[in-house]
Amino acid sequence: MINDIPTLDDVRVDNKSIVMRIDINAPIVDSKILDFTRFESHIPTIKELEDAKLVLLAHQSRPGRKDFTTLEEHAKVLSKLLGKEVEYLDEIFSSRVQEKIKNMKNGEIILLENVRFYSEEQLERTPEEHAESHLVKKLKKYFDIFVNDAFSSSHRSHASIVGFVPVLPSVVGRLVEKEVAALNVALKSDGRKLFILGGAKMKDPVKVMKNVLENGIAEKVALTGVLANYFLKLKGFDIGKENEKVVEENKEGLKDEEMKKLFEKYREKIVLPVDLGVEKEGKRIDVTLEKFKGEVIKDIGIETAKLYAELAKEYDVVVVKGVAGVFEDQKFAIGTHEILKGVTKSKFSIVGGGHAASAAELFGLSNKIGYISTAGGACISYLSGEKLPAIEAIKDYWKKKWNVVLRNNSARS
Repeated sequence: MINDIPTLDDVRVDNKSIVMRIDINAPIVDSKILDFTRFESHIPTIKELEDAKLVLLAHQSRPGRKDFTTLEEHAKVLSKLLGKEVEYLDEIFSSRVQEKIKNMKNGEIILLENVRFYSEEQLERTPEEHAESHLVKKLKKYFDIFVNDAFSSSHRSHASIVGFVPVLPSVVGRLVEKEVAALNVALKSDGRKLFILGGAKMKDPVKVMKNVLENGIAEKVALTGVLANYFLKLKGFDIGKENEKVVEENKEGLKDEEMKKLFEKYREKIVLPVDLGVEKEGKRIDVTLEKFKGEVIKDIGIETAKLYAELAKEYDVVVVKGVAGVFEDQKFAIGTHEILKGVTKSKFSIVGGGHAASAAELFGLSNKIGYISTAGGACISYLSGEKLPAIEAIKDYWKKKWNVVLRNNSARS
C-alpha cells in the first residue's frame, strides 16, 4: 500500500491472467517513434509480471491528429526493450482477440490495438458506467487482476483506465507507485520547498502555484517563461507588444484581476526575473528590466538564471515544471540549463514531464535529478491538489469490495 492505494504487493500475480493499462503515447514523425522514455518507464512493472499472462492496453494520440495510428511499432519497441516478444493484435475485443487471450500461456505478453480506435474509450464516465462498455464486458471474464500503470493518463476517467476497476481486483503498478511517492515528497514531506514554474502555457502552472501557496506547501515560487512575463506585466512592467501578444495567446481564461490579487497576497513568496534574455538581430542579448526596450523575450536573463540556481541550492525539495525559455535554440537554453544544474544541488529534486524532462536529458542531467515525472496533465493535477479519477476509483473499490473478496477467495488472491 502507498497512501491507501493498493499496489502489486497486495496481490499474487504468478500464474494469473492480468490486464494492464500503460501509457506509451509517444511523438511520431514519418511513422517513426522518436522517444522511448515512456516505454522504458513501464519495463520494471512488466518484468515483475513475467510469470503471468499479460495483456496490455494503451493509446496513441487522439482522433484527428496525424500521429493517431496503430500500436504495431509500439509492440516492436517493447519487444526490443524487454528482450522477448510482445505480440501485437490489431483489434481490441473481437472474437479473435478473445480466443488469443483465452489460450495464452504464462510469460506471454500481448499488446492490443490503440484503445482510442474504440469510440467509447474517451467518454468521461464513471467507473460503473464504463464497466458496462463493450470493451470491459467482452474482456473482463478472461482476467484475474487489473493493473493501472498509466499514471500520465490517470487524470482521465476513460473506459480502459477506470472501467475494469468495479469488476476486477485492481491495483497500481510500480510506475504509478513511484510517481505518487515522488509527488508526495513535493506536497507532503517536511523541509523547505521551492517551486520553479514556467513554460509557454500558463493556466496549469497557475493551478500549481495557487495550491502550494494557499496551503503553505512552498516557501517560494520562482516564475520563468511566459508565466513570468505575464506577472511582470501585472506588476506594471511594459513587456512590449510582441510579448504581450504571446501572453494573451496563452492565458487560457486567466483573469487579470484575480491574478493581481494572487500576486499582491503572496508577493513576498513569488520570485520574478531581474533580467531577460532577448533576441536582437538574430543574437542573444541579456538586459536588465530597466534597459529593456520591448525586444522579443526568449529566456530569463543570465543574472536571473544564476539567482534561481543559487536559490535552488538552499531548499530541501525543489520542483521544476516547465522550461525557462526557448531551450531548443542553444542561445536561449541558458536559463533552463542553469536552473536544472542548480536543482541537482538540492536535497531532492523533481522535474515535471514534457519539455523540462527533455531539457534535462539534453543537458545530461537526468541521472542527477531525484525524480523525473513521465506525466504531464496528471502531474499538474496532482500538484494542484486535485484527485485523480483512476487512482481514486482503485482506492475506493479496494476498500469497499476487493480487499474483502481477495481475503475470502484464495484462488484469486
